[in-house]
Amino acid sequence: MSEPSLADIFVRSDRMVGRKVADEFILVPLVGRGADVDSILNLNRVGAFIWERLDGVRDGAAVVDLVVEHFAVDHAQASADYVEFVSKLLSVHALRAGPLHREGNPLG
Repeated sequence: MSEPSLADIFVRSDRMVGRKVADEFILVPLVGRGADVDSILNLNRVGAFIWERLDGVRDGAAVVDLVVEHFAVDHAQASADYVEFVSKLLSVHALRAGPLHREGNPLG
């Protein structure tokens, strides 16, 4: 699998559900959907912010722009962190290519 780019569009997988528990945001795999029960992820504020915006409509560049607007981070760092985070989510099948995913991408 190639590294995701900011032009890619992703949507949250139906294999995972995100929930805020106390002051933490966690992603929990749904066992009945073939997900790996060892793939529970704790997300920080930025991770939760990104997760909630992976809607199958926005590309990575739009999500990164929102991160830069809402958090004290420069665009280059936000972009690198976004790609790393999305790569992790893809590795645990928490994301899939969105319906508007760009043509010709091996991820879509």
